[in-house]
Amino acid sequence: MEKTFTAVLLFSLAMLASGCAMKWTPSWQKEIGDRLPTERTIKLAAEARKIFQSAGDEKSLRASIVAYDKIIDENPSDYYGLKMLSTQYILLGTAYTEDRPEKSKYFHRAMVYAERAMYTNDNFRLMVNAGLKPWEAVTALGTDETEAMFFWVTALQYEFKEGMTLPEKIININWLHHALLFLDRIEEVDPQFGGGAVEFAKVICYYALPKSKGGSKSKGDAYMEKAVERGKRRLLPRWARGKYYYPIKGEPELARLDLEWVATRKLADFEDLYPWRVHFQEDARRLLAESK
Repeated sequence: MEKTFTAVLLFSLAMLASGCAMKWTPSWQKEIGDRLPTERTIKLAAEARKIFQSAGDEKSLRASIVAYDKIIDENPSDYYGLKMLSTQYILLGTAYTEDRPEKSKYFHRAMVYAERAMYTNDNFRLMVNAGLKPWEAVTALGTDETEAMFFWVTALQYEFKEGMTLPEKIININWLHHALLFLDRIEEVDPQFGGGAVEFAKVICYYALPKSKGGSKSKGDAYMEKAVERGKRRLLPRWARGKYYYPIKGEPELARLDLEWVATRKLADFEDLYPWRVHFQEDARRLLAESK
């Protein structure tokens, strides 16, 4: 009886694992066009940028997404349109969505747009078409694809944080190692990119991964310092340190100081993408209000 119960339990766990595991599907490979903008998409991009640069709420962000969709409708491989859609779907999922499955839908969509942007690189496309996964073909990517690589990682990390249940996080932990491969590549080809954002993304990976898969709290701590040092013109590093890092370290007072700093800054003084600046500040104020 006990053996039967154990067998059933193991079978159930195996089925759970297979159902929760993320699988990479190349759903974007057939949509190939010209990576470079056309005369038409240049005009559409100018219109989209105006909307995006003042997108401070859900309604205006959705309007911006619609504007960038027009670029992709015109040219499915327009790199600029693809990478901009990726970051906007991440923001839509984390800032303006409460339902977990809906969050996952937006984060997955952001990853696909980032992959499609990478796929406009000829050598990367050849490697993926030959059977390699995106993270296995990362050596083909260069400075032109840094944003696409970073947005892919960001979407994945938000999916871990806000889209997955605890069992799903455990089952899919290898994906954070895939993320490290992209982040390593960004550091290799464009070490100044991101103003601390890449460094903080590494903090997340190093803290979440077990040692056997490359995890290291000491590396995470060092990268947190680098993130803040390199991100003096960005809200992201201090917001991220206050929201995620210090609470994990058991330093609530230091977390509060960072969040207060973010909450009281003048947005025009910083270089994060405007809709993200708005989110960082509004989120910091929300967290402070909830802590009272």
